[in-house]
Amino acid sequence: MKPDNASHAIAARFSAAAATYHASATIQRAVAERLSAMLDGDKIANHILEIGCGTGLLTAHLCRLFPHARIDALDMAGGMVTQCRARLAGVSGLHCHVADLNKFHAESPYDLIASSSSLHWMHPMSGVMENLMGMLAGQGRLVFALMVRGTLAELHSARRRAAPHKPPAHRLPTTQTVRAALAHAGLHIEEEREESRRQVYPSAWDLLRQLHDQGLTGGPFSRSGHLLNRTDLRRLASDYDERYRARNGVYANYQVAYFRTRKMQDANLP
Repeated sequence: MKPDNASHAIAARFSAAAATYHASATIQRAVAERLSAMLDGDKIANHILEIGCGTGLLTAHLCRLFPHARIDALDMAGGMVTQCRARLAGVSGLHCHVADLNKFHAESPYDLIASSSSLHWMHPMSGVMENLMGMLAGQGRLVFALMVRGTLAELHSARRRAAPHKPPAHRLPTTQTVRAALAHAGLHIEEEREESRRQVYPSAWDLLRQLHDQGLTGGPFSRSGHLLNRTDLRRLASDYDERYRARNGVYANYQVAYFRTRKMQDANLP
């Protein structure tokens, strides 16, 4: 699948899950809340871009923190943008766009670009960071959180045992890959954090159902050249329930990296 087609497939899956995403996005909500605390000091940002706004989990924090700023909130999934507009209707300064980051043309540079639980869907990471750096004003900041390798490691292990001949098409980026992409783009890391968040589900089927409700089952990190059939899924669920038990069901871990970065001044400028 070509990258453009893959991006459109991801957007279509998220759009289809827009009505169920907001209620089921427990981890994403917690990540957006923590990321908002890293944004609290940027009160002077007047022109803000959000990448992958989804249903507005981070967008709501941006509107609260920067009530006088113009905020452009982007997402490729039209259904997600519709939900975001509806949830934040009437907020002055907020402009929601159904747009591909690679084709979006800003009217002027941004003081702040923010993204929560979205940039891991985009690749190559080095090209993404170069693109975002070019959209920042002179001392602009890029502040974001993304899922990195280690996220849902239990599910990936269970899948390898249940269907070893059907591996996912891609893997999540490592923290080192993100760090290298930032350096290559000329973005200085002011703050970096990484955390593991554990979520408990009643059963493996409940985990799979919630991932489906979030639109996460249609992307390159879950799909391969061959779809898992019902037998594969039953084998996976049984393996998961046996190996990853928690007090009230089964557990899954999410590995999240947070970055607060600043555009470096050109060394050749006075």
